Amino acid sequence: MDPSVADAIGPVVAILGVGSMILIGMKMRYTHLRHTRHSQVGQEDVERLTEDVARLRDEVRVLREEFVELFERVEFAERVLTRGKAADGNLDALPRGERH
Repeated sequence: MDPSVADAIGPVVAILGVGSMILIGMKMRYTHLRHTRHSQVGQEDVERLTEDVARLRDEVRVLREEFVELFERVEFAERVLTRGKAADGNLDALPRGERH
């Protein structure tokens, strides 16, 4: 290869390499900006989500209270049924710990 051709190709290759890196950087920046714009959350969205979370927590609290109440009712019903079986003399129906 002629040295004058190699001397001419060197700067062209360097310019193409640097230009390619600049274009890749610009594309990455554009992609980042586009993604950032679409993923930004407004203050209204934050307030709406905060209200939704508070409402859901209230609903969970109410459900827990109802669950505790139902559990107590089931326990009461079991005790009443157990006493009824003991009064009838059917000790086999009682759990082992409650047989006397």
